[in-house]
Amino acid sequence: MAAESRGPLGLGAVTPLGFRSPARALVPEPLPAPRTTPVPQQVTLSAEAASLASAPVDPDSRLPDGIARLAVHRGMDEHGKEPFWLKGRSGDQELALDSAYARLRPDDIALSNIRKGGFAPSELLRAVAEWSGNQEDLLGWINDLRARYGTKLQLVVWDDTDYDIPWELLHLPPDHRYGLASGILGALVTVVRWTTIRRPGPVPVAEPASCSGHVLGYYAKDMRGDIEVFEGFIHRVHKASSTFLGDLARPDLGAGLVYMGCHATYGSKLYDLRLDTLTWGELNAQSMAALDGRRTLVCINACHSARMVDNSPRGERALRGFAELFLRKGAGGCIATSGKVGDDVAHTLVRDLVERLCADPELPVAQALREFRARAVAALPDPLPSLYTDEGTFDKVGQQRLLPLLYSFMFLYFGHPLTTLRLSLRAQEARS
Repeated sequence: MAAESRGPLGLGAVTPLGFRSPARALVPEPLPAPRTTPVPQQVTLSAEAASLASAPVDPDSRLPDGIARLAVHRGMDEHGKEPFWLKGRSGDQELALDSAYARLRPDDIALSNIRKGGFAPSELLRAVAEWSGNQEDLLGWINDLRARYGTKLQLVVWDDTDYDIPWELLHLPPDHRYGLASGILGALVTVVRWTTIRRPGPVPVAEPASCSGHVLGYYAKDMRGDIEVFEGFIHRVHKASSTFLGDLARPDLGAGLVYMGCHATYGSKLYDLRLDTLTWGELNAQSMAALDGRRTLVCINACHSARMVDNSPRGERALRGFAELFLRKGAGGCIATSGKVGDDVAHTLVRDLVERLCADPELPVAQALREFRARAVAALPDPLPSLYTDEGTFDKVGQQRLLPLLYSFMFLYFGHPLTTLRLSLRAQEARS
């Protein structure tokens, strides 16, 4: 077994994994999760985990080998606090996770805190590491899965909360039982997200999509540098929202990728959500017949576009947001961001992602994102910069060196872990 090797942040050395599963296995759609409901009697807020009686495993929860699902359930305790608890399942029925106690909402570790006037990068990274260390049962379950499935492991995080927990940034400890090195989850394991989609019919997490076709793009004025990323592909470019929405309504469009490069706004209500000039309500009312769950991936390169809003002010116990909207409208998968990403890093990720996927169209989108995160982890300074210099001044340069890592983990992918993307080349490139 491999010996532990140290790396940045005191984590193990993280290297991209070369796995590509030949199987196109189905992932059963999760059942609707409870929302703002009392914590189950068997779940306690005590700091010490209470033991649970054994229960038979639901055969319907069986997952294909290599795919595991972590369900994040929200609740409300008698004091009005918002705890959550976890349930984990995998193809090995003996490898299950059932939280024996609930955790409180960890607002301090959300990556959206990395902004002007927010938390310093080094302090947020240390906070995530500290929080991770308190999740012993979750860490043990994931390391058991790593030992059982190795490089085949793919984790679907079905998070039905609006807590913005950065699961991909979870710090895994070494496990000497299996010879596992420490590391950051989203750089070691292919991690995808899901949220409950309330519409009839199959959903994108149920089976992998083969997204193929040309690019349909919308670009705000200060994001038009992203257009050159797609210069080698058939590309319908829109600089006005009205023409872009017109194309989205066409059932015969044949787009493999719908790309939006713009800025976004976020708030506590759906009224606050906007992609450039388009509100959430305007997009929700829009026909999107161009989206086909078997062939269209949506990429929203806009800050906070992956964040969800509790829709109880409109009388609905549900989460809504832009990723949820496009998936509900029929997208085969969706890439969006959980915070404010620097424009340069966002442009670099999109360019690298497109180049990597086009070089190997059978490579799953989620794996390409994991490889991007792994490179960011490998580039971390070691040791981690302190917040202040020996002279007592704020170390601005040191803190900026940490931003590429945090930005890379802000990009979240919603969908099946084996979904792929194949873009249509322009005629000249196709001939060459």
